[in-house]
Amino acid sequence: MRFNRSTFASLLAIPLSFLAVSAQATPVSGQANIAGNVTVTPTSILFAPTFTTTTGAMETGSFAGITGGTIQSLSGGPNTGNVFVPGFAVFTGGAGFTPITFDLTYIAPGVGTLGGCSSTTPGALCTPSGSPFTLIQLTSNTVIASLQFNGNSYTGSAATGTSPTTSIFTTQTAFNGTIPQVLAQLSNPGGIPGVTYSASFNASSPVPEPASLLLMGLGLVGAGVVARRKAVKN
Repeated sequence: MRFNRSTFASLLAIPLSFLAVSAQATPVSGQANIAGNVTVTPTSILFAPTFTTTTGAMETGSFAGITGGTIQSLSGGPNTGNVFVPGFAVFTGGAGFTPITFDLTYIAPGVGTLGGCSSTTPGALCTPSGSPFTLIQLTSNTVIASLQFNGNSYTGSAATGTSPTTSIFTTQTAFNGTIPQVLAQLSNPGGIPGVTYSASFNASSPVPEPASLLLMGLGLVGAGVVARRKAVKN
């Protein structure tokens, strides 16, 4: 079978129809504010499997209408760096709400110092070696903790494109005591149970998957060939 210029142009234009289908994916953007319970041990972060929205907080963008969702626990030590936990958090809502999935891809290291872990001075920031936690000596006898997760959010399938998302977890109720005392509790086999937390998930503009980028490129090439062919005819 021989291809003339007309046939070649038609074949290159075909990806435009696929591109139109791919564009039906709904971009995920906006902010979700959630709350739940977690137990922290020396080797795990055990989230209660469900969470709810934070009372009084407003969800925005694609997250408007969420009522809660599910979240997975993490085990294997307080590791940081690249990970892949598909479906780490799933946001759900009432009738008509399309569930949003968050895949965890990176656990950020804490921003405190090792030296701060022996301090009792208000304002001290502690991060044990290799830990994602930042412990903050809030007052002389209260400590709060935070950690950051990065990943991708999407509706439906990740193949339709994902949105870079950052989540910040913070303890809602301060620990009583000093940073050294809290670290001593965390080193116990049972860790610290029943910790309440709040978290904010912020999703930005979506990133097309490589397959979508390929279709886009082929579509543009096809459109260019067709345009040039019309120009030659004229």
